[in-house]
Amino acid sequence: MSTEQHPHPAGVAGLGPIWRDANVRSGPSLDSPVIRLLLPDDGETYEAERWVTGDEVIEGTIVSDVWFRLTLGGWCSAVNFHQDTIAGVLAAARGDGG
Repeated sequence: MSTEQHPHPAGVAGLGPIWRDANVRSGPSLDSPVIRLLLPDDGETYEAERWVTGDEVIEGTIVSDVWFRLTLGGWCSAVNFHQDTIAGVLAAARGDGG
């Protein structure tokens, strides 16, 4: 697990809505306590202020070790968001466009 946090260059990144029930944890690890449960709602979008690589999470065919620090507080795995959105956010954060 990387301890280096990567702030988003624009300050915050729009992650959009979640597509499944999502645990928000106190840290970027499956061992970190759950501090909030987010339920799917296309009208509710989320933003992240930074990301790290942490514990790998598997949800069906989606596998990711990327965790986002949400502006509302806590950490949430990238598997909980639409993967096309996440790909664009990470590309922009890495300077690859997007």
